[in-house]
Amino acid sequence: MTEVLASETLVGRSGILAAVADCLLDRNGPGILLLGDAGLGKTALVNAVIQELGQRVRPFRVFAGATLAGVPFAALAPLITSLTPGQINEPLSVMKAVTAALNPARERESVPAVLVVEDAQHLDEGSVAVLAQLTAAEVAKVIFICRPHPAPPGEIFSMWSEGLLDRFDLQPLNGQDVDQLCAQVLGAPVVPSAGAVLRRASGGNPMFLLELIGNARSAGQLVNRNGAWMLTSELRGNSLRLLDLVRNQIVHLDHLQREALDTVALAEPLPLDVLRQASDHYAVDELQEMRLITIDSDAEQHVRLVQPLVGEVLRQIVPAARSLRIRQRILQLLENRPQTMDGLLRYVSWGLEAGARIPDTEILEAAQLANRLFIPSYVERVAGAIKDPALKLAARVEVARAKWYRGDIRGTAWEISGIVERTNHPATLRQVSMLAAQLARRQGAGPNAVKQAAYEWEAALARIAESARGIDAQELELGRLGSRLLVLEGMQAEGRHVETERELRHIWQQGGDGETRLLAGTLLAESMAVTGKPLSALQVLADVKDILDAAGYWGLQHTGFFMRRYILALLHAGEFAVLEEYLRNHVSQAPNSLIYDGGALHFSAGSVDLRRGNLGAALPCLRQAVSMLRVSDLQSDLPDAVAAAAYAASLLKFRDVASSYTLEHESLARDGMESSLLGRAHAAMAKVQQVGLRPTLSRLMSLADTAAANGAVGPEIDILVLVLRAGDLSVVRRLKSLAETSEGRTAEFAFSYSQALDAKDAAGLIALSEAAAREGLELAAADYAGHALRILESRGDKSRQLEAQRLLKRRTAALGKAPVATGQGMPDLSKLTRREQEIVALVQTGSSNRDIALSLGLSLRTVEGHLYRMFAKLGISDREKLISGDHGGDHTA
Repeated sequence: MTEVLASETLVGRSGILAAVADCLLDRNGPGILLLGDAGLGKTALVNAVIQELGQRVRPFRVFAGATLAGVPFAALAPLITSLTPGQINEPLSVMKAVTAALNPARERESVPAVLVVEDAQHLDEGSVAVLAQLTAAEVAKVIFICRPHPAPPGEIFSMWSEGLLDRFDLQPLNGQDVDQLCAQVLGAPVVPSAGAVLRRASGGNPMFLLELIGNARSAGQLVNRNGAWMLTSELRGNSLRLLDLVRNQIVHLDHLQREALDTVALAEPLPLDVLRQASDHYAVDELQEMRLITIDSDAEQHVRLVQPLVGEVLRQIVPAARSLRIRQRILQLLENRPQTMDGLLRYVSWGLEAGARIPDTEILEAAQLANRLFIPSYVERVAGAIKDPALKLAARVEVARAKWYRGDIRGTAWEISGIVERTNHPATLRQVSMLAAQLARRQGAGPNAVKQAAYEWEAALARIAESARGIDAQELELGRLGSRLLVLEGMQAEGRHVETERELRHIWQQGGDGETRLLAGTLLAESMAVTGKPLSALQVLADVKDILDAAGYWGLQHTGFFMRRYILALLHAGEFAVLEEYLRNHVSQAPNSLIYDGGALHFSAGSVDLRRGNLGAALPCLRQAVSMLRVSDLQSDLPDAVAAAAYAASLLKFRDVASSYTLEHESLARDGMESSLLGRAHAAMAKVQQVGLRPTLSRLMSLADTAAANGAVGPEIDILVLVLRAGDLSVVRRLKSLAETSEGRTAEFAFSYSQALDAKDAAGLIALSEAAAREGLELAAADYAGHALRILESRGDKSRQLEAQRLLKRRTAALGKAPVATGQGMPDLSKLTRREQEIVALVQTGSSNRDIALSLGLSLRTVEGHLYRMFAKLGISDREKLISGDHGGDHTA
């Protein structure tokens, strides 16, 4: 009997696992055909089923193989050792020997035999015939484990169509399953952005995913920060184990198929007609049938590999001479350079590797595109190939941006130094000036440094205009508009949104080139959102989005710039559901930007949870954002994220965590990285226990006055709400007047809130609390309930006080409804077997041990044994903690 090794709980396979187990336990039921590509976990699934069934089945295992496919009955060799050499090729003798091996006389009527056939697609005809007879005669339950390509013998599919086999097709893991498997392997969750990138890279294939995790972790690309794993750079599929896995997946391909596959890997995406000229027609069709390649529906029918990771590995293992030959052949067949973005990148990189003459302008274009797609490693690889002195400065700007993505501040500064003074190209001047402004803010130089970058840009334009080379009048005007927009952006960084709005609207409405309108419209929307018109800002941004969608390559550079202002407008408008959906959709697309700019998205998601009052989710999300922003902070969000994390921790009474973040916030401010007005207000609220209520209120009022002086209506409303939360009602009428003329749900709630407080309308506050709770605004709902209770207490209204007390208790309890990253939360049920998970479900409905035993047909002692083992796995001591999800964490870290 083959020994079955214990396996970890399978992720995403509970349904199919239960179905396979039921098939094996049904003595009169069919056998099993389990189909799935390499790496999807077919064998692991069967192992898990057999392990769970334990003594209820007798497992046996045989292995087919491509090298033995032509040898009669080779796969059944372990079961026919009793045969003499003369009997080995006799089907009847083989049938009798296999039957005897599977069912000795003393065991035939006791425990059923299960025969697992690995790699059944390679079975010889004789073995298939014997196994079909075994299945039909119910001698044993046969499990055929097959890859769909090469196709299994037709007899196996005939058995399925005749009802002798139940068929199960194993699919790749979905996003939730990938996250769960990552957490199971790493012992802690991955941040959503990292999970999305890992899912895209692995294609949901568990085998590839596990290798990617292991390789990224050992290479330092996957690191644990604040109890969650994050990516610090692009993934690389270059582990020896991964190389072996891919080799095993393609070992069955013949020479022509492998030639076509290597061609696609080296040149993807490749027009179909070019691939057919470079490779065998039939081989291309066969690769598509095997689902190794896919053909796009565009005009040129571009061909790509289905699994990107396979392509990355193939490009490493194709011999250099053969790689060169294939690439040179493709270069000869391509009439024009590729028109797709990834096609251009591949064309330039393998053209350089093949020794082709790629124009410097195309190398620079590819480097610029790679930066816009957040692939800094590509930029660093190709930029050095540019020889034209006139383009070298532009190449240095791209290298600087690549370093910027990686968080290399010093390297960025070194690369761009002196370029403004030396370049004679307006496009290079634009790029370096905009990067210099970003760098200045990240270095803590402040808004004046942003404006200084703009002034230096304008001075350089004047220098170029006066030079012998000169500059086109239209190009000069566009450059001046660009430098002026950078000045206006610096003014916005100073809080001067009211001053900038009129000029930005003029530039936006005047027309001009697409890039100028895109930047002007986006900055205009920011001013409108901050000054109390977020819904109008969203209308402007809808028009800007049309420009961005039609922009092509150049628009990619401004995607993050646009996204930041769109998120800001949604936050000020109180459109939290729309914002959450937007963030989910962006993360699900798994762009490379998540690796380098994911901290900003996590900060946005955490900000929504904080505003809603979903504090248990907000704090871990904000802590993850802080960790990621410490590595790469493209938009200078770190101070605000630190302040928000401090405030969320203080609301949860995690004083040590709050203190740590407030100290970091102060340190950043000393370094010149000042947070926004709301960020400073959050930091002040986080320190209330340390400095006292009066100094905190004084600080908040000072910030509110600064907001009012700058016309920053949105931040002023947010700060005044914090003042009310701290218990100072002196700002009620100020808030009411401000909110009455502002747009959006946030302003609507603020107006109703202040109006009820002004009228001392307890009933109105209670109704408002219910309305806020229905919209998921639990923190606001708790505020409204608390003020209602205080009004009723001041009146001595005993009968209504009790109702308000119950309401406040419910609202306060709702604030921590999501698990926090400190040990709280539901136990990790993925550690449990299917039977144990069934028991958990019954425990959580209030069933007693006896009820569970009767429901599942088990003895009371068996149920008690299951519970004992479950408690040990989950690290809990009794069933109450299983129901409540309380692990007894210290809640201070």
